[in-house]
Amino acid sequence: MQSYTVIIGVLEMREKHFSYRDIRSRYGIGQGTVKLIIDRANELGLPLVDIRQMEPEKVETAFYPPENIRRKEIPLPDYQLIYDRLTAKGSKANLFYQWVDYKKDNPEGYQYTQFVHYFHDFVEHNYGSEKVSMPVERIPGERVYIDWVGDKPELVVDPETGEIFKVHVFVTTVGVSSCIYAEIFPDERMANFIAGTVHALDYYKAVPKYLVPDNCKTAVTKHTKDEIIINASYQDLDGPMSRKSTN
Repeated sequence: MQSYTVIIGVLEMREKHFSYRDIRSRYGIGQGTVKLIIDRANELGLPLVDIRQMEPEKVETAFYPPENIRRKEIPLPDYQLIYDRLTAKGSKANLFYQWVDYKKDNPEGYQYTQFVHYFHDFVEHNYGSEKVSMPVERIPGERVYIDWVGDKPELVVDPETGEIFKVHVFVTTVGVSSCIYAEIFPDERMANFIAGTVHALDYYKAVPKYLVPDNCKTAVTKHTKDEIIINASYQDLDGPMSRKSTN
């Protein structure tokens, strides 16, 4: 339970468009407490000028009714910290794993759907939806991304003639990781594309849930605004793992 001074102070700072971080720093309270006070002010439907005129005890009771004091509150995540991690330069942080860390400390806390919902509310409320730039959320290891490199370096020398040949570089990477597999081939035919994929999975010693070929001619038969059709031979390789490419 927070005092009258803290309740009024939080509302005054929000009315002046101070961020949650500034409010937390000013009053030494958590993210969940700030949100709780603001939410209950909205539930009361009273302007700040009217709340100021109420007796301090009544304000405290209105914001912290006895039944809510006895009931264990679900702790809110520190969304400001999570936002800072996700938007830090070069960040590879993932919202799902931020939730996993939260649940480790708060086993009775929000489930993932609620966690994400409140996070989006926090971002929109504090930063505005038009100003937000967020990393794409990925589950580490769920997908392997596959493509041919655009450049064709001259790397192979004919031992008899000394002629230098251009090579085609096949490359894969495991999503949200630094794992890369690359191999050179004489051309970009389907047989080499499949061979490269098999060699990559053997190198990783694991099979992902999805194989995601980029929009390369070897793997993609047709790409419209509505769907991507994968080459039948490559689908046979992919089998039960996935039947479509999703960028």
